[in-house]
Amino acid sequence: GCSFLFLAIFAGLLAGIISNYGEEVAAAVEKQAFSIWLQFNDHIKEISGNEDRQRFFDKQDFMPLIKDLEENVDAIISEYEYVAKNVEFPQFQEVVPGQDVLNYENRWSVFQLRVYGRDLSFNQDLCPVTASLVKKYPQISYAMFSILRGPKHIPPHEGLYSGVLRIHLPLKVPDDCGFGSERCYIRVKNETRTWETGKCLVFDDSLEHEVHFQSSGERAILFLDISRPMPWLEDLGNRIFLSYIKYIPLVAQIEAKAKFYTKMGHM
Repeated sequence: GCSFLFLAIFAGLLAGIISNYGEEVAAAVEKQAFSIWLQFNDHIKEISGNEDRQRFFDKQDFMPLIKDLEENVDAIISEYEYVAKNVEFPQFQEVVPGQDVLNYENRWSVFQLRVYGRDLSFNQDLCPVTASLVKKYPQISYAMFSILRGPKHIPPHEGLYSGVLRIHLPLKVPDDCGFGSERCYIRVKNETRTWETGKCLVFDDSLEHEVHFQSSGERAILFLDISRPMPWLEDLGNRIFLSYIKYIPLVAQIEAKAKFYTKMGHM
């Protein structure tokens, strides 16, 4: 409890103080932060039930965020359609290292708005309504449009960090992959769900999960990571830690790659 909070505060303050002092110092901070991340991650898993922790969540427990997203879904869809028409989205692994194992067939593209707490203004400016919703909620640590072009299978994997939960807001779902479909679904451990346009899903992506999308169409979602609800001490440590992740060199590299692809692909 307290030890993890102090570690998170220390890492955050250290990163904030020296983030502008060169790559060598920043790399040292990244190494320390990663060590703390692993320790805190194990603690969060333990207090959340380890492998028995909840798979999917009641979206009513995440108001008013979910209400805001679903009430503005038409505007979000319009903005997605605008950027999809005017920007060539990069494949996930082209901007985030290590994603090639999940996207070896190059059918998963992304348009990032916030990356580990860092706002990408060059992309947010192209979709102001969506960006304003992301900015309204500091508990959102990651936000992007995520597009699958079928047929596509995202193999079983686990998210790196248990301190966040994942939200999918479906923006475009093919007719043969709607609610209740057996062709297109997400599995988290032993539970499955399907997508319905405009209706949010909330789940724990740090548990083993996979996506089956057996369609020739396209599925687009607004993909968000939010802080996991926890007891106040762990919650405070988690929020502090997440608020300073933006300073590690990896995030700057992702931002630079995203900017390159947006600039290159903006027609």
